[in-house]
Amino acid sequence: MQRNLITAVVTVIACSIMTHAGSVSGVVRAGSPGSSIVYLESANASPQPVAVTSKPYIMSQQRMKFTPRILAVPVGATVVFKNEDSPAHNVFWPSVGGDKKLAHNLGTFLSGQQRSYQFDHPGIAPLLCNVHPEMEGFIIVSSTPYYAESDEVLGLYKMGNVPDGQYKAIAWHAGKKIASKIISVHGDATVDFDLTH
Repeated sequence: MQRNLITAVVTVIACSIMTHAGSVSGVVRAGSPGSSIVYLESANASPQPVAVTSKPYIMSQQRMKFTPRILAVPVGATVVFKNEDSPAHNVFWPSVGGDKKLAHNLGTFLSGQQRSYQFDHPGIAPLLCNVHPEMEGFIIVSSTPYYAESDEVLGLYKMGNVPDGQYKAIAWHAGKKIASKIISVHGDATVDFDLTH
């Protein structure tokens, strides 16, 4: 009898937890090619704990490009930078989230070599190579585990397992002004952005 009661209580708790997570989806209209990133921050300015995976994120240099050009990661994530080209490459970023104190230079490394770096501060890190100034990439470091990359053509995005609550939804696209909205998530929420202005 007691075991059945405990099982019932655990089932009710598990179901209530599952019903308090939804999704955020929508469209980002950027007016220029490429994908956008939409990510959520806590609306009450208290940092959301992020469970960081031990699996590193990969940013390669291939055919004289950063690949992928845009990489979204949670705070605390380690990014491995791989040189998969024949010439030597450099990786540096002049700031993270506009803070020049967070600038870093990984140095220049030869074909087949790699360097890694743990990103501990949220914000946009624009990636550059001082050997090849035409190369450009971006790492978007999110303060929560809730972020999604939009479709390059239609601008559609979706993120799941978002707990109910209030968030600041932020849309980013290279070369566009960042847009944000305060949203309430109770189940499934739809948030569209227009970055064409």
